[in-house]
Amino acid sequence: MAEYAINSANLSNIENNLHTITRNMNALAQGIDHISGQVSAVYQTVEYVNTEVNKLADEFRTFADEAKRLAALADAKQTVVMLEQELQKEFGYYDTVRKHTVGILQATDISVVRRETISYVTEELMMSAPRYWLAPALIALSAWLSDNRSLAERALKEAMRRDDEKTSLLFCLISRRAGRLNGSVLWLERYFGMQDPERMDRKIIAVLDAYVSGIFGPDAKGVCSEKITAWIDELSSKAGFIEAQRDQWSAALSGKAVFSDDKEFPYLTSNSPTWPQLKEVLSWAKTHGSIQDYLSEIFNTPVDNVASVASQVDAILDNLVNNYDAEELPIRREVRKSKLIIEENGLIDRALLRFDAEAPAYESYESFSQHLTSVALAPESSGALKATQKFIISLSKDWIANAYEDLTAKSRANVPTEIEIKVSDWVGITRDGSNEEELESSLNHYIDDMQGKALSKVCLTMMHWVSLVGGAAVTLLGIIQGSIFFMILGLAGASYWLHAKLTLKRKVDQTKVQIEELRSKAQTALKATTAEVVDYRRLYQEYDNDHSMVMDYINALSPQQCIAVGDRKTRQVLI
Repeated sequence: MAEYAINSANLSNIENNLHTITRNMNALAQGIDHISGQVSAVYQTVEYVNTEVNKLADEFRTFADEAKRLAALADAKQTVVMLEQELQKEFGYYDTVRKHTVGILQATDISVVRRETISYVTEELMMSAPRYWLAPALIALSAWLSDNRSLAERALKEAMRRDDEKTSLLFCLISRRAGRLNGSVLWLERYFGMQDPERMDRKIIAVLDAYVSGIFGPDAKGVCSEKITAWIDELSSKAGFIEAQRDQWSAALSGKAVFSDDKEFPYLTSNSPTWPQLKEVLSWAKTHGSIQDYLSEIFNTPVDNVASVASQVDAILDNLVNNYDAEELPIRREVRKSKLIIEENGLIDRALLRFDAEAPAYESYESFSQHLTSVALAPESSGALKATQKFIISLSKDWIANAYEDLTAKSRANVPTEIEIKVSDWVGITRDGSNEEELESSLNHYIDDMQGKALSKVCLTMMHWVSLVGGAAVTLLGIIQGSIFFMILGLAGASYWLHAKLTLKRKVDQTKVQIEELRSKAQTALKATTAEVVDYRRLYQEYDNDHSMVMDYINALSPQQCIAVGDRKTRQVLI
């Protein structure tokens, strides 16, 4: 068998090469460490950039919403200006005629205008408003004041031809203003005889104003109260009427809803999939107080019941003649919608919710009950008196209470018994935050499992072990054969394994640190969220307790107390 001898020179050469390999491997390890540090820095940079991008996205959405709100607000203001200019252009002469009605009566009271002047002015108005019902009515009024019976009758017939109902109501009020109670009642009965409770014009509001103000006198009280009762009874006898009233008032009350802000409970907003449901029911609970404030503001507003009959009739006449005619309503409707957008500071959804409740008031004809609802909710759309609004709300209190109870019952039914909390991918359930320790334990178990799974992935691969075994074998072969190349190659494989082993320890330590950071943040989020659950339950109950206060207020309303007494000696009673 051949023998191989290795002299000292050869071993010295090998040792030098091994030192060189060691230095090179150390340099390689340092390079790998440097690269690993750069990778970690890049990872942190990516995380930071991701956070900043999300933050920027939120800011952009906020900016977009704000830009949309400001654009809607500016557009609404411009629309109001344009529509009011259109109204002035198309129907400006209507306003001119309207302004003369009460003016003629008041001028006659103090005898400061000659009858010839009144006749001249009304004739001019007649020619400037060829289709408007009020123009011939003013001619008839002027002729009546001048004791020109034939002209008065001709003008009256023309006014009645153009609009019989409004003309009858106008002269009912004028007769009452002149103290002619019998004539006033005759005109009122004529007006009532033309009414269909399922299809009434907006001028019925003027009748309600007069009735509530008590200006028809004792003989007319029964006429009005009996008609109002008969109309409501007739409508109530029809199938679906009560349900329709409940739906109308449900929509109206929903328009008073108070919207909760996500910033009120930031942790629930971020960490609870149940938050949208929680937010919805909290909004309705807050609405109890809003409805109470709305009703209190209406009924606490003082009403002047000391004004003279003439002054009261003048106010109602203003309402009648200024109660816009059918051809004006489409434009008036758009003006009101734009003004609501302005009132809501550009928040279109809220404005449309309010407008939907008021929209029927801008219809030419609607049922008597819808007129009641329109005046109760938006008296400014019809010019109704504050006293009339009080009367109608009191008259409608049963419908209001039913709708309010239904909305409250539906909201309470949607109050979640269990609140879901989600932190990272962990999900827990709580009712009132009292099981916080249990949730913390569950969260810790989840994070422990996460850590175990993460650490199980941080291990040497088959390639690392192959490089170790292969490197040892190649190194041994190089020593046996005296091949420096094989020895260097083998040592490189073993060094690759050693570096992987050292890197593995650093990765394990980094993973543990990251998991513990995640644990700390998750526990903080969980504690903050459960604390908000406690606050939410308490706050919801406080707001929801206002429901009984609102119901007591509604049930205490009385329509009889809202009707003024015309002669100040007798009390008005609604049948």
